[in-house]
Amino acid sequence: MDYDNLGLTMEVFSAWKLLLDARTLVLGIVVFLVLFRYLRRPRNRPPGPWGLPILGNLQLLMPGDTLFRRISKLTDRYGKVMSIDMCGIPIVVLHGHDTVKEAFSRYELSNRPPPHITESIASGVGILASSGEQWTEIRRFSMTVLRGLGVGKSRFEENISTEAEILVEELKKFNSKAFDPRHLIGNAVSNIICSVVFGKRFQYTDPAFKRLLKVLNDLVLELQGGGMLENAPIFAKLKMLPFVRKYVIATENFFNYINILLKEHSKGQSSDLPQDFIDMFEDEQKVKERQGVKSLALLPENLKHIVGDLFGAGSETTATTLRWGMLYMIAHPEIQRRVQKELDDVTSRNRLPRISDKPELPYTEAVLCEIQRMGTIVPLAVPHMTAEDTTIEGYNIPKGTIVMSNIWHNHFDPLVWEEPGQFRPERFLDKDGKFRPREELIPFGIGRRICLGEHLAKMELFIFFTHLLHHFTLKKPDHVPAVSLEGKDGLVWSPASFEVCATARE
Repeated sequence: MDYDNLGLTMEVFSAWKLLLDARTLVLGIVVFLVLFRYLRRPRNRPPGPWGLPILGNLQLLMPGDTLFRRISKLTDRYGKVMSIDMCGIPIVVLHGHDTVKEAFSRYELSNRPPPHITESIASGVGILASSGEQWTEIRRFSMTVLRGLGVGKSRFEENISTEAEILVEELKKFNSKAFDPRHLIGNAVSNIICSVVFGKRFQYTDPAFKRLLKVLNDLVLELQGGGMLENAPIFAKLKMLPFVRKYVIATENFFNYINILLKEHSKGQSSDLPQDFIDMFEDEQKVKERQGVKSLALLPENLKHIVGDLFGAGSETTATTLRWGMLYMIAHPEIQRRVQKELDDVTSRNRLPRISDKPELPYTEAVLCEIQRMGTIVPLAVPHMTAEDTTIEGYNIPKGTIVMSNIWHNHFDPLVWEEPGQFRPERFLDKDGKFRPREELIPFGIGRRICLGEHLAKMELFIFFTHLLHHFTLKKPDHVPAVSLEGKDGLVWSPASFEVCATARE
């Protein structure tokens, strides 16, 4: 007997056995994951693309296109209500204005999914992430305080107009030379919410103000894919991944600096009378403590989140919309001239436009609406979460399911908007040239959780936009071959960096 050959044969057999065992193990794991996913899938769940085990539909976040566009393309196959899977987290995405309007008007869809990464960094919740009774109390208190400070009312117009005039003077310094408007626009808009929250405006050169805008800008850039990093708890456990780590650092820096500003605010108080949002929060907190009333909202750890939400939502969104506005006016000089003529006819060039002029400026208001439609700065809106089992369009949606609305799809739906890819302000005018609002335009969201600062944002957009076009003609720099209307994805959908020449008008 050839023992050498027999030994070799046994070794080969053992190797094949190990290989087959490994393959069997892998196959078994795959089968288990597929069956597990299938068996845990609720009955009558909305249709959607089949995903990979564990990863789900993570490929939708791959570079090359935006998440909201990729999901929008899937509606042809799966319909207005579809489900996707992000690392084991089921997400329902709604399309169509009527579907979104009906769903988000209901109590059972008014919750928010927990922001897992933020929760691991900073305790407490703010306006955006709170749910249930806690959200109700935070929102009610915030609205009461903002109204008390005059936000959204006509008397607050002077604050915005003053800041707009300061911005105009800064732009004049460029003397028609090309510049990137991002920082100046951000400075001006952020100062409005700073006056509300901190009780003061900052000089544009103030190091503290520059730092505040820097940490906010970093946070906006690093949170991509409609907030998917926050929605899927797996990313909170994978902070070593480079793209997760960048977002974690940006979040830590943001809250650390908000805490610094809150401490400086407390040291700088010079009056017993509340002057701003922070004062009123702390005063109300003391009142509740004296009364022995337990508050779900007025907790010390919540203040930094509420301030962060007010500052972030009240500055970045409006500033980004204004930058889109400038870009579209550069790209459409004939529309810019028509807006300027309407402004001139109403003001006679003798004064600046006012909110009270709105009824006489229908084309200007239509242009602002078209900017918000084409820009759609929060394409997938802020995600909701079901507070209980419910149904949408006949599909079963279990409690705890994340529900998102594809606002970008709705704003570019050819069944609603004729030639949606074209910049056409006339779609917001009636046959007599009067302004015609369209309920399908929802840049501030819709339903029970519509944006808290909608009225303030509308005032800011109108005043800043009309002041800019009253004073300047916006033009493309000669060295720029063409105007790009492509955006970049982050916490908001923003224009790619661009330069503009602001030429003073006679």
